[in-house]
Amino acid sequence: MLLAAVVGAGVAVAGIQFLQRDGLSPAAQGSPAEQAAGTQKLTTLNPAPKAAPAPLPIPRKPIFLRRGAALPKPVATRQTVSSVPDAEIQGFLAEADRFFARGEESQGLRLYRAAFAKANQRKDINLSTQVMKLLAADDVALWREKYISYLVDRGEGDKAFESQLSRGNSILLQGKESSLLEGWTELSQAHRLATNGILRTRVYDILNPMLKKNVFSLRMTPLVERYNVQPGDNLTRIAKRHQTTADAITRLSGLKSEVIQPRSRLRILGGKVKIFVDKSDFLLWVTLDGRLLYQARVGLGRDNTTPVGEFSIEVRQKNPTWFRPGSDPIGPGDPRNVLGSRWLGFRDTEQISGIGIHGTVDSDSIGRESSAGCIRMLKEDVEMVFDLSPRSTT
Repeated sequence: MLLAAVVGAGVAVAGIQFLQRDGLSPAAQGSPAEQAAGTQKLTTLNPAPKAAPAPLPIPRKPIFLRRGAALPKPVATRQTVSSVPDAEIQGFLAEADRFFARGEESQGLRLYRAAFAKANQRKDINLSTQVMKLLAADDVALWREKYISYLVDRGEGDKAFESQLSRGNSILLQGKESSLLEGWTELSQAHRLATNGILRTRVYDILNPMLKKNVFSLRMTPLVERYNVQPGDNLTRIAKRHQTTADAITRLSGLKSEVIQPRSRLRILGGKVKIFVDKSDFLLWVTLDGRLLYQARVGLGRDNTTPVGEFSIEVRQKNPTWFRPGSDPIGPGDPRNVLGSRWLGFRDTEQISGIGIHGTVDSDSIGRESSAGCIRMLKEDVEMVFDLSPRSTT
C-alpha cells in the first residue's frame, strides 16, 4: 500500500529524531520476523521547514502548503519542451471557437481535444478554460481522469469542483446499484479537485452513507467481491491474493474470528490502498484504486514536528505496549498508554525513528498539534485504517 500523507505545515525533517518518545522504540516495533513481513510507502508532501538545527535532505516530493508556511526556493531543472508549434495549438483553439459560435459544439469539442492532446504536457500553455469545458461535456472515464489531473497539477481544481460534486451526487441519487461504482468514482474525482478540508468533507458527507450501506456492511453489492472459501484456505492467504488484510475481510464479512470453513462466503474489498494526510486541516483519508474510501480527523505533532518525506510502514500492532524512553513499559489498556488500540509504525530512517500512526485515549488532541510527532486518531478511526492497510504491499 502506498501511504501518501499530504502534510502541509512546514515541518522540518530535522526535528524528528527526538520524536521517539511519542512512538515506539525499536524494541517495541515487533519481532524481526514481523518487521520484515512487509512495508507500506507513505508519501508526505509539505513546504520547506521553518528552521532546522542542521541542513538535512529536503523531501523528494512537493507538499501541500499550510497557510502562512514559507515557500521553498525553486530548483532549476532542464525539461524538454514539446516541439509542437504554438501556432498549431492556437489554430485548433481559434477554429474550435468558430464552431462554438455557429452552435456546432461537437466539432468545437473535437478541436479542444486535439489541442489538449498536443499541449497537456506543456507548462508554457494553459488550457484550463478549455479543459473545464471538456470535463463538463466528456463522459469517457479515461479522458475525464486526464482532465482532472491537468487541473489539479496546475492548482486549478477548485474551478471544476462544484460541477464535479454535482455530477457524482446526481449519479448516486439515481439509486441504481449498477451506477454505484460510477458515482463513487465521480465523487472521488471531486475529492481530488478539492483544495481544502471543508470541500473534502462536503464530498465525504455525500459519499459516506453509500459506502456504509454498500461497502462497510454485510450486504453483497457490486462494490465488493464475493469469495467462496475453498478447502485449505485461510484468511492470510486469501488476503494476500487480493491485496487486502485478514482484518479487513473479518470486518467486512462479519466474522467472529479468523477461523473459516470451506463453502462459507466472504466479502472482499481488494485493490491498491493509499493514505493521505493534510496537516493544514488535520485530515486523513484513504483511497482504494484512486476512489475515496474513508476519511477522519487526526491529531499531529506539536510545533510542526510531524515529519515529511516518504516513509514505509513496517510494523502493524494491535493493543501495543508503549516503550517510553527512561520509563517502564506501559501495557495495552493502561490510560497512560498514548498509543491506544493500534500502532502502524514507520520504518526508521537516518532522520526519524519511532514515528507512526496510532490511536489515542485523548479525544481533545484530535484537530490539535499536541503529540511528539505521530499521527493520532480516535479509536474507531485508527482501527478502520489499520484494517484497511495491508502489509507487504509496495
